[in-house]
Amino acid sequence: MRILLVEDDEAIAQALVTTLKHQNHVVDVATDGLLGLELAEAFDYDLLLLDVMLPKLDGISLCRKLRTLSYQMPILLLTAKDSTEDKVKGLDAGADDYLVKPFDLPELTARIRALLRRGTAPLPPVLEWGALQLNPSNCDVTYNNQPVTLTPTEYRLLELFMRNSTRVYSRSAILDHLWSFDEPPSEDTIRAHIKGLRQKLKCSGAPADAIETVYGLGYRLKPQSEEKVVQTPRILMGGFSDELGFWLQQRLGDAVVRVTHTGEDTRTELSDRQWSLVILDQHLRHPGPAELLKHIGNKGQSAPPIPVIYCGVKGVDSYPSAPLGKGRKLPETRNSSTTQQQSETLDRVTSFLYHPLDAEKLAREVAKLLHLNLSDPQGSPKQDPTIVAAIGQVWERFKDRIADRVTAIEQATQALEDGELPQELHAKAKQEAHKLAGSLGTFGLTQGSVIAREVEQLLHNPTLNSSQSAHLAVLVQALRSQIDQAPIQSERRGGTPLNDLPLLLMIEGDQELSQQMGLEVKGWGMEVVNSDSIASARTAIADRRPDAVLLDLSAQDTLTINPNNKEEGLTLLSELANGFPPLPVLVVADQSRVEDRLEVARLGGRAFLQKPVRPAQIMEAVVQVLQGVQTTEAKIMVVDDDPQILSLVKHFLQPWGMKTITLSDSERFWETLEVSSPDLLILDIELPHLNGIELCQVVRNDPRWNSLPVLFLTAHTGPDIVHQVFAAGADDYISKPIVGPELVTRLLNRLERIHLLRNMAETDPLTGVANRRKSITEFDKFLHLCQLHGQPMCLAMLDLDRFKQVNDLHGHAMGDAVLRQFGKLLRNTFRSEDIVARWGGEEFVVGMYGINKESGTKRLSEVVQILHAEPFVIGEERLYLTFSGGVAQYPEDGKTVDTLYRCADQALYQAKTAGRDRIIAYNPSGEAMADYTQAS
Repeated sequence: MRILLVEDDEAIAQALVTTLKHQNHVVDVATDGLLGLELAEAFDYDLLLLDVMLPKLDGISLCRKLRTLSYQMPILLLTAKDSTEDKVKGLDAGADDYLVKPFDLPELTARIRALLRRGTAPLPPVLEWGALQLNPSNCDVTYNNQPVTLTPTEYRLLELFMRNSTRVYSRSAILDHLWSFDEPPSEDTIRAHIKGLRQKLKCSGAPADAIETVYGLGYRLKPQSEEKVVQTPRILMGGFSDELGFWLQQRLGDAVVRVTHTGEDTRTELSDRQWSLVILDQHLRHPGPAELLKHIGNKGQSAPPIPVIYCGVKGVDSYPSAPLGKGRKLPETRNSSTTQQQSETLDRVTSFLYHPLDAEKLAREVAKLLHLNLSDPQGSPKQDPTIVAAIGQVWERFKDRIADRVTAIEQATQALEDGELPQELHAKAKQEAHKLAGSLGTFGLTQGSVIAREVEQLLHNPTLNSSQSAHLAVLVQALRSQIDQAPIQSERRGGTPLNDLPLLLMIEGDQELSQQMGLEVKGWGMEVVNSDSIASARTAIADRRPDAVLLDLSAQDTLTINPNNKEEGLTLLSELANGFPPLPVLVVADQSRVEDRLEVARLGGRAFLQKPVRPAQIMEAVVQVLQGVQTTEAKIMVVDDDPQILSLVKHFLQPWGMKTITLSDSERFWETLEVSSPDLLILDIELPHLNGIELCQVVRNDPRWNSLPVLFLTAHTGPDIVHQVFAAGADDYISKPIVGPELVTRLLNRLERIHLLRNMAETDPLTGVANRRKSITEFDKFLHLCQLHGQPMCLAMLDLDRFKQVNDLHGHAMGDAVLRQFGKLLRNTFRSEDIVARWGGEEFVVGMYGINKESGTKRLSEVVQILHAEPFVIGEERLYLTFSGGVAQYPEDGKTVDTLYRCADQALYQAKTAGRDRIIAYNPSGEAMADYTQAS
């Protein structure tokens, strides 16, 4: 479980951290109350340990503040105050327990276990799932009373699932719960730990799918009451991606699709379950497709034959290669028994497809074999089942409030029938009808949304005649009937995509350019695979999917496949760019006709480069394309006075890795905007106090925020309103009721474009860190927050020592590679909220909000030690380099960026003159406040 410890006594904190980590807990530590509040708001914790006497914000006030903000995690107060009055004060502030210092650590851990058991629902001291048991008091795990040996991470994963047996955890949610904020691994690591946990549980005798994947959501402990026999068609896909499995399930409607990644997992599924159809990939191993096909054929004579689709690589001899009935002959072999075995195996294959796999063709083939109807991909977008499940939960939470809104309209209707409709009740009914018109369609009640809009239009009239009143009564009755329906089905399916390591596939017949690229790419932190023909490229893609493809379509450098390589190259481009998922392709050509560029763009090419082209220019284009493709967590701020809409938008966006900041009170708009710093703003038009159009105008008039993308949500689509929206500076608008796929698609397209433009305008292209202009803007924001909250800030100047010698001895290309790796080191070392920038040459700047000079110099000294231990590895070269740094602090050393920069620069000069390879903090007296030199 993840615990936040707020304790300013370092010795006590270290003792507690050691004890809790021994109990397999993940612990974050805050040394003051304000930092504790920031962490509690930023991360999901299972429990908080608070010291009472804390700097900046005491524990009692922090506890009270968290409860005021509706945080429900258990809170245990730790204090030396043992009077009854103090205990009462702490418990009344919202604490769940109170422990007096000094305390016995076993007592503390027992109290923690008791609070964690309590949670939102009581749990027994020993957690159980069938024959699987987990004892938190001694961290023992058993199955059928036999011990199960797990690593600490596997234990924490299992405990998380068993404590919350009905909850589905995405990979990002698992990261939030099981790793501290300062040492998170990549999401790829989660899959490895899940796999290890599954294997150990399986070896102990537990079901192989005890931890199951829920497509589009993540992982959960399999419900024990789940039916084992499913009447709907079941499809097993062996050796394919989770994304393709989820997509195919959407296209097929009611069919159940299961994806396995190894031959062993595929064989297990074939043994344990009945399948309607099996799809096998050629690259499955241990066992391979041939053995799996035999396993399918040995199901028994009484069982009907299972259709099998086999996916291989076209033009590559592999076993099996094609059914005999279609005119293909088996390869010659001296062993007749082998030929007979191959023939029998091939007879079990119903259909063949080839890589790169056309997802749409696969869907049509499955539908034909199982006699299913495909959903129309060109029709109305079908909502992701994970989003449908989330909406179902939202409906359950808010259906009573929605019913109350209909009640308010009914009261107005009754008042009309009685002969008098008070103005206040009239206004309220109109407002509630407007909200229902905007939200019901999102819950699947499209007709209800239409009825509510008609009610709203009727109520716009200041007075209603008898016929209008009668019509209103009929509409309200129909609206109540719609509300009483149950529109949401809470089925859950899906999968979460994984990103591979950065890999560039070069389909290049120009040997000279290939050699140059091989040298150039070493300094860019990217792996390259070369193919000199279209056929070998197809094989390479099937073996390992790259992140991007560089395709040479030059007429003078013919690829070895055949003279018509351009046509085949364009065919491959179309397949890759429009496959599932799409693969970004960059094209290099020796001609630059408009017709050629247009054809590449129409087929889905992401960039067009004309020869002659420098290798560095190619790599810059590749990096730019990859930056546009990669999904990073975006912060979306949503302002709407309807809590249902806020909750719905949040659930729509969370599965896509977007962090949502919701706000219902427009009077707190500016404060929330500055604190959250969103990447995109969504506004409702009709808001109390300040409407959305006015808020948009305010944003556009501020130099810091005038480039922030703004989207409007509105039930009004009239030309006058649309004109006002765009005149105020909006980038786009979306009509209510919200259609989930439309909202997500528009936001993703907008964010991708923003990300690309920002990278071009704000990022140093060589190192990937912020440029000078961007960092100064961020420093101004930091300074504003420092003034607002009374926080310190550090500005550090860093300079690589003797960098000119690198250029002189190894060349400027090596110098660029060093700068690139140093920038990467700084990005990976400092927090995401810190500022890391390159201001020119070998000079870098780091900004740390909420940190004083002493802490800042210590953090930088850690980077110094990293360079002492790890050289820069560039190609075959290993370079040991050092850097020097100077640190200045707001407000003691300056209150502007220029002043802080000059002070940090003076400290940097002192570090250089003192022998380099050290960090020195600025002191007005001229003496070094802190000097971190090279360890001997």
